[in-house]
Amino acid sequence: MKRGKACASLIAGLAVAQLFVLTTSIPVAAGTAPCTVQFGMYESNTPWDPKMTAIRALDTAVNRHSSIVHYYAQWGDVGSGSFAANQSWMLKAIRTYSSVGVTGATPLITWEPWGPAPETVAHNTFPLSQIAAGAFDAYIDSWAKGLRGYGGAVMLDFAHEMDGNWYPWGYGVNGNTVADYIAAFRHVHDRFKAAGATNVKFVWNPNVWNSAGVDQRKFYPGDAYVDWLAIDVYNWGAADGGWGTLSYGLTAVNTYSRVASLNATKPMMLAEWSSAEPIAGDPAGVTKGQWIIDAANAMRTKFPRIRAAIWFNLSKTKWALNSSTNSMAGARTAFGGCRSTAPASRASPAPKPKPSSPPTPVASKSSPTPAGQAPVTTTPPSSSRSSASGSPSPQSAALVAFRGGGPGIAVVIGGAALAALVLGSWLLVRLRWLVVRLLLRINRRRRRGAD
Repeated sequence: MKRGKACASLIAGLAVAQLFVLTTSIPVAAGTAPCTVQFGMYESNTPWDPKMTAIRALDTAVNRHSSIVHYYAQWGDVGSGSFAANQSWMLKAIRTYSSVGVTGATPLITWEPWGPAPETVAHNTFPLSQIAAGAFDAYIDSWAKGLRGYGGAVMLDFAHEMDGNWYPWGYGVNGNTVADYIAAFRHVHDRFKAAGATNVKFVWNPNVWNSAGVDQRKFYPGDAYVDWLAIDVYNWGAADGGWGTLSYGLTAVNTYSRVASLNATKPMMLAEWSSAEPIAGDPAGVTKGQWIIDAANAMRTKFPRIRAAIWFNLSKTKWALNSSTNSMAGARTAFGGCRSTAPASRASPAPKPKPSSPPTPVASKSSPTPAGQAPVTTTPPSSSRSSASGSPSPQSAALVAFRGGGPGIAVVIGGAALAALVLGSWLLVRLRWLVVRLLLRINRRRRRGAD
């Protein structure tokens, strides 16, 4: 009886071991970004809606407060470009913004030297060389003084994605050189410094790739001119080049390590990041929700320098956070529950503006155009009420080629994993059969001896 129990226990143990191998060989779909990573968002209607309705609904669904609120302002646009037109009440709406029990947010303004319409690469209304030469100092100073008067911390992202060729200030277009960009950036920074706008923190923001293959570090203006290091990165999916994880995007051409190497202590952010929904042609089984969870986990394990992640929520497009219930569930798993994350450090706030009546946005001369449906080779179309741009940068053919087949590799890896599981299972079954046979043989010999 005891020998029978021992044999049964051994067989059961082998069965449990086999089950353990089968279950632990499957990747566990979990992982969240640390609460020290600030969560923020660009939302198409924000802050043009002073009630902040749309972004609050998203924050509530995610269960995470957007402590950074992102929007775009074009120099030549009458709605977003003129500080006096709308900026005071928009900044107030962000300063007092509350959701999920947290109040207060920091504005991130992508400040684009182009416009009015048409917004094309060739329509170079604010050349970098002229910015550096002081031709637009009166305009720059109006913003510097306006933001100084606001008093709260502001993140200012001047001439972002300068390494690309889809904006008029981009590298290699309109005769632009690296030196032209650096000179313009430094000049803008110095005008704000001269105005005493110490509450404005300058963001330096290359794209995750560029068609020229130039090292983004060449465009760095220097530590004295930059407060935040930023990267823009997207998962375009099969429609626009191929499915790729955040980890892939940040490491394929070493963008994260390049940017991080510029300064060991300056905070880093994803100033724009988003994912498309999977479609036919994407790897089997991928979802936007799991992409977000994996991205959050990567921020915790692979990219610890990232201190803020600003989702690009272009409403009613594939880039929207609420493009599917799966996407929202993934965002809630990845970022939900961190209610104590404070906005970025603030200067002493100036008295809040007190409009006598609800603010009315100054309309743009041009009608906004939906964006984000496809990459472009000249410039992303505009998207906000002010026609301020907000559209992912084009996907790189080089990155697509580097991916080496996308779904094909996934099939190979999946097939190899399945083969390993089958082999392991067969070996365990074989071992169990040999042990049982040995125990039966021992038992027969003992019986013969007893007889």
